[in-house]
Amino acid sequence: MNKHLLVTISEDPTAHFGLRFVCAFFKHKDDVRLTLFNTAPQPPAVWAEEANFETLRLNEEAAQAIISSGKRAMEAARSIFLQGGFSAAQVDDKIVSRNFSRIQDIVKEGETGLYDAVVFGRRGMLRLENFLDKSASEEMLQEKFAFPLWLCRDVEYDRKGVLLCVDGSEPARRMADHVGFILQGEPEHHVTILRVLRKSDVPQNTEGLFTEAIDALKDNGFPTRHIKTRLEQTDNVAQAIIDEANRGRYAAVAVGRSDRHKGVLSQLFAGSVTMALFRKLTGAALWVSR
Repeated sequence: MNKHLLVTISEDPTAHFGLRFVCAFFKHKDDVRLTLFNTAPQPPAVWAEEANFETLRLNEEAAQAIISSGKRAMEAARSIFLQGGFSAAQVDDKIVSRNFSRIQDIVKEGETGLYDAVVFGRRGMLRLENFLDKSASEEMLQEKFAFPLWLCRDVEYDRKGVLLCVDGSEPARRMADHVGFILQGEPEHHVTILRVLRKSDVPQNTEGLFTEAIDALKDNGFPTRHIKTRLEQTDNVAQAIIDEANRGRYAAVAVGRSDRHKGVLSQLFAGSVTMALFRKLTGAALWVSR
C-alpha cells in the first residue's frame, strides 16, 4: 500500500526542512507518494467604485506574480525530491487559492485528501504556533485534526529510528499503528517505545505498559527484533522525552494527543509539556496523531 504524504511548501527556504526530512527518512522510496501543496494568497480586492483600467491591470499583475511565485516554489520542491531519490511519477503538485488562512487550508486539504501524514517545514511550524495561540483555532485543532502531522524544525538528516511515546490512550495506539505503517519496508529504522510515568505513579505490572503499542507495530509487519522498550519515572516528562530523543539520536519522536489523560500527551499544543516538545525538540521531527 502506498504511503501518501501531503508536503506543505512555500517560497521560504526554511520550509525545505520538511522536504529534506522525507528524502532522508525513506531509504526505500518506491512505495511513497508525495503531493506538494501550496496555498496562494488572493490578490488585493478591487472595489467596484475603484475599478478602472489601471487598477484592474495592477490586480491582474499581482495575481500573475502570486501564481509565478507558487510555481517557482513547486519547481524548487520537486527538484529537491528528484535529487533525493524520488521519481517524477511519485510527485504530484497542487496549488489552490487561499480560502481561509494558510493553516486552515492545509487542514482542510489534509482532511479531504485522506493523506497518511501532513508534513510541515520550519516556517509552517512557526505559523502553526501563531495559529495555536488563538483559542478558536485551538478548538478546531482539538476537534478536527484527524491525520498525523510531521513537524520538522531543525532536523538532523543522518538520524535513524523512531521514539514512540505511549500513555495507554487510544491516540497513542493510533500513533503506534501509524509508525508501523510508515516503517513498512524500512528495515534500517528501529523503534523505541517510551513510557514516562510521574514519580507518584507506580505501575502494578510494567510488562503490560507496552503491549498495545507492540501489537500495533507487529500488526503492520514491523519486526519485533527492531523494537525496544524504555520506562522512565520523573515529574519532568517533557525533558525526559527530549533527553531520550537526543541520547538515541532518533529521526522522529512520535506522540498521540489525548484529551482524556492528564499525562504527557494530553491536550497537545495546549499543555506545557507538549508545547515544550513542539518548541524545544530539535534534531528529530515531531510526529503527532490524534
